Amino acid sequence: MPNRTQVDPYAVLGVPRDASPLQVARAHRRLAKRYHPDLGAEGDTERMRRINEAWALLSVPARRAEFDRSHPLVAGATAGHWAGTRRPIHPSAPSTTRSWATWRATAAETRAAPRTRRTPGEVQIPVTRRPPARQPEAASFRDSGWAALFVAAVLLLLLLSAIVLGRL
Repeated sequence: MPNRTQVDPYAVLGVPRDASPLQVARAHRRLAKRYHPDLGAEGDTERMRRINEAWALLSVPARRAEFDRSHPLVAGATAGHWAGTRRPIHPSAPSTTRSWATWRATAAETRAAPRTRRTPGEVQIPVTRRPPARQPEAASFRDSGWAALFVAAVLLLLLLSAIVLGRL
């Protein structure tokens, strides 16, 4: 192969260094669909070659482990978002000892505030209007399945009696 700069395969596929094999496979498939030379423009052949090289390296666990050991911090212009040169993010210490809970108003202060103008820290208490809970109605014989069976039996007897009386 010609002399090429080392490209981070994680950045090529757009996955973090601790990505699972499934994440790597999904990223390769997504990029292959997008940049395949038969489907895209002329410049996609080089990009597809890099995608396939990254996939060949990261798809085999032994090759991936060897790459991670020999290239702990791959950096460069194409290193991407998860490059090793990115500085760690350390949140700054809080500038005050007051927590968010101490800034809130008490319930009495909130209710005493005028409704036309709110003060800082006032918590609006929503008014809920729920309908009263429905009481289960007592089941009657008419609502049960036995009533329908009884009515069907009576109608069947009337039909049979009409047939018998019609023959006499």
